[in-house]
Amino acid sequence: MAKKTLVYSPRAQEDLAKLQKKYAVQILNDLPILESPPWPRGKVKKLKGTDYCEIKTGDFRTIFWPHGNKVVILRAVDRRDLLKTIKHIDPDVIVRWLNQQK
Repeated sequence: MAKKTLVYSPRAQEDLAKLQKKYAVQILNDLPILESPPWPRGKVKKLKGTDYCEIKTGDFRTIFWPHGNKVVILRAVDRRDLLKTIKHIDPDVIVRWLNQQK
């Protein structure tokens, strides 16, 4: 399968900047896995009822959206905040943002 490009949303960048450096580095070290599907089971999982997926890094979950030849990194959150965070993601805003990136 073709290699995918990682695209970090502004909110994901904010999330990573707010984390302690050691956690942000761990997350950033895991994300290159997403460039080459198929993704490892257990590490990456589709989120039920959404078009989004998550990658697990310790107690953190990175929410992403596979979109064409891109993987859009949406958020990086504590695992306890995952469900609450997913409810606040607006797909229309993401699509508009992606269209502006072209």
